[in-house]
Amino acid sequence: MQLFIGLRSVCVYGRHVILLSTADTETSEETERTTQRRGLELKEHTMLTGIFLAVGIDPATTPALESLLSRPFLSRKWTISSPKETSAAGHGWNLYVVDTVSPFTLYQEMVEYSQHYAETSPQAQSLRHLLSEAHLLLRASLLQTSEQQQHSEGDPTPSQQKDTDRQPERQTALQTDRQELEEALRQNCAQLGDCFSRASQKDCHLALPYYRMSGLSVTEVMVRNRPHPSSPHSYGPGFLFYLKHYLLEETEQTLNQESADEVIDIFGQSDPSELITVCASPSMINVSPARTLQILQRLEDTAGVSVPLTITMATMMLRLDDLPQYTQLINRHAEMLLVYGFIEEPRLLLHGGGQHAHVRPTALAHQLAKLQPGLLVAAMVALHENNKVQLEQADHVFKELGCENCLQVDFWEAMLMASSQEAVIQELLFRLASVYIDQLTYTNSDTHSSVLHAPQRRRSLKSADDLINSCSHYGALYPWLTVLSPAYSTSFQHQESLHKLQSLLCGPSLSIGSVLPLLERLSEETLWGFSLHLLCATRRGQYDSSIEKLLDRCPQAIIAYANHQLQDKNMALWWQKLLPELCNRTRAAAENSILLAALKETLVVVAMETSPTDFLELIPDDGTAAYFLPHLLTCSQRHLLT
Repeated sequence: MQLFIGLRSVCVYGRHVILLSTADTETSEETERTTQRRGLELKEHTMLTGIFLAVGIDPATTPALESLLSRPFLSRKWTISSPKETSAAGHGWNLYVVDTVSPFTLYQEMVEYSQHYAETSPQAQSLRHLLSEAHLLLRASLLQTSEQQQHSEGDPTPSQQKDTDRQPERQTALQTDRQELEEALRQNCAQLGDCFSRASQKDCHLALPYYRMSGLSVTEVMVRNRPHPSSPHSYGPGFLFYLKHYLLEETEQTLNQESADEVIDIFGQSDPSELITVCASPSMINVSPARTLQILQRLEDTAGVSVPLTITMATMMLRLDDLPQYTQLINRHAEMLLVYGFIEEPRLLLHGGGQHAHVRPTALAHQLAKLQPGLLVAAMVALHENNKVQLEQADHVFKELGCENCLQVDFWEAMLMASSQEAVIQELLFRLASVYIDQLTYTNSDTHSSVLHAPQRRRSLKSADDLINSCSHYGALYPWLTVLSPAYSTSFQHQESLHKLQSLLCGPSLSIGSVLPLLERLSEETLWGFSLHLLCATRRGQYDSSIEKLLDRCPQAIIAYANHQLQDKNMALWWQKLLPELCNRTRAAAENSILLAALKETLVVVAMETSPTDFLELIPDDGTAAYFLPHLLTCSQRHLLT
């Protein structure tokens, strides 16, 4: 190593180190001779600048060099001393420009030196430390290269403007250096990953980030970690940690059959408890089902039967098209236990999620949609309630299954029964109301058949009665609704959709204002359509207009309507609105038996709720006394008893 005695100043410029040091002390005679020689040879500031330019360094681009050249001892003028004058002993100055080794060359030397550690003790701390230092060296060099590229692409200095012809060459050289450094960094990360892949439990997790930075595929990492046939060592914990996390990620990359089978063998040998998670990974779609079944069967023999393991084995049977064995396995456990199994390992049913906006159903999900739709819906509800899938993602799954007109609606109805989140409940209520209105629009109630363009639907998993009895958001149907829309008047599908929509409108949760624009699509010409509009008007408190419309369209339902709706604070409407309306209409149609019967029932209620004086005031002036007298007598007797 070169020693620089009397070092006064150091400046670094790229790969150059500029050193300024003092020379040894001389005698008076040597000083006099040296002084004469220096007076002739030493130049001004421009001479030193020329020296730097000669070696390819522009002092104008580096503030440190400018400061160095501006110091007084460099600009001092030396003159020839007179022999008669006495001069004090002085110092000479030495200027060194040292070229350092390039980072890439230094890295190669460090890698070569690390081979000695790798051959003697691969797990030694010294090897990790040396590779880590090389890693820091490369990253620092990459940062410096980036700064140089930005500087060269920015505003050029005056000296750079004079040398514009060399700019493309410099850019190419910088780009080449950067590519070499990046490749070296990837190799270094792979070497560090190899070190930590067999490290202790304390440091083994570091294999994951280094292997990721190396850019190696999972297959390449597996090749690097295969134990030597003669080696007693198995797979390292760091490698298993990396492989497990790779399989847990929702990537679009899939392993070929050879690699997937090797992964199954690795975990079957090193960590059998992770086999279910491994088999559920979307990356393992190409694994051999027959080979996997053998390994899973050995796991069941040693660890015992579990629901996720049974579902995994059933999935492999399904891939082998062995439906009898699949059915036998899937029926081994109760439906609710299978739901718990899907909660424990959702990827048996769905792939995607996480950072991916969309999820896609597995082959098992397609099979359940065909043969066990109730289990699929229950599993999807459980996954949503356990934050394993979002509502929009579940909708996408049912669309991919081709069940957006049936199972998706069943899923929404089941979600409405299970969810406790108010925002989700309101969203589901609006969706279901929209669907029911669409179904009513597509159904021809007069001919008991579907419109030609209506989508074919199977029966829902839950009937209207089931929802009314099991879900608080579905209210019991008002009695007067059965008069307006009797069961025999429409088809079964139409009747179910109508009753579900009426039940939602009768329930406590649906906001009537939110569905009014949707109800405009339904005409009031039919009684069932009229019943929906009348129901909304009643829920909004429009009793006066509702009574008038009901008397116009279906007077036989007025008493049932009044008995249910005109109670408590609305009781006065019996004599304030209903009685005058019936009297006027009966006067105009005296032979209308329906109106007469309704008037009689109304008088019975009015006689029970009013005083004799008030009852007399309610009797119309042109009314027949014999008709009203029995009711007046009843009112008087009740008043005397109270």
